[in-house]
Amino acid sequence: MKHKTIIAGILVACFGLALIAGGCRHRVRVHNGDNAKSGETSSDETATASEPQANLSFSAADEDGVDLAEKEEIRRKYTLKPDSSVHIRGINGGVKIETSNTDTAEVLIVRSAKKRDDLQYRKINIEHSDDNLTIRVEDDRKSIFSSIGSQPEGHQRVVLKLPRKIDLELKGANGKIAIGEILGHLRMSGINGEIKATRIAGETEIHGLNGGLDASFAPLSGNGIELGGINGNIDLRFEGDVNADLNAWGVNGQINADLPNVQNKNNDEAGRGRMKARIGTGGTQIRVNGVNGNVNLSKAQKPASAAKVASK
Repeated sequence: MKHKTIIAGILVACFGLALIAGGCRHRVRVHNGDNAKSGETSSDETATASEPQANLSFSAADEDGVDLAEKEEIRRKYTLKPDSSVHIRGINGGVKIETSNTDTAEVLIVRSAKKRDDLQYRKINIEHSDDNLTIRVEDDRKSIFSSIGSQPEGHQRVVLKLPRKIDLELKGANGKIAIGEILGHLRMSGINGEIKATRIAGETEIHGLNGGLDASFAPLSGNGIELGGINGNIDLRFEGDVNADLNAWGVNGQINADLPNVQNKNNDEAGRGRMKARIGTGGTQIRVNGVNGNVNLSKAQKPASAAKVASK
């Protein structure tokens, strides 16, 4: 009996802590909402289709047939300063991004589930300020009790039109990724699907990719390229003169540098899976490691030809 009383006490205490945590979370959201009303630019909202929807310059047709039976769309417009940061996290679906010379971010998200009631799970959280836009899927497992049960299947597709002059981070996605020209820092990790990117101009980091990478680069200006942990072929195409130092290792496939003025520096380390080379006069660091596939470097035939999504 004494043991039962102790166990019951522990359960009650855990339940109380869960309620307190939920209450604190709610108060933070109300506080953010009050700040927005008082004139501050920051916001934190759980976006739903029942809220007022912005008029966008594009739509999001289901080209790959991935949407489930029940769907809803979320449409938003925001203003972003130059050199703002955009973060996209935890998307169970694809991401498509077009860019242009603008200060407006247009956001279209399609959520789908097998049943209408299942759309109450994994909602989209959007945080915005003058220099930041974050889009992420909420974690519905907020307590030790809810983490025990299973969640209904749900998909999200994200389609964006963004300014070119931004830093972009995409972390965790389960679908195809297509990205237009980005002038700032590009970081991607935890992607289960192929990536196609057009005219990357800033520092580039891609880690943890289960799919191929097809990317074109604007003329190199010293911004490094670092790729690692990729299960698929890598195709990198470069505009203009290529002056870079290539260091590739741990590659389970061929490494082909089909570029002018390549000086292989492997010496005694030459062999399958590793290549050190100076391209042109050297400069930009290109580091590639942990690849299960071929690595190909070549000249771009013409600007913006490497990916389906073109900057406008």
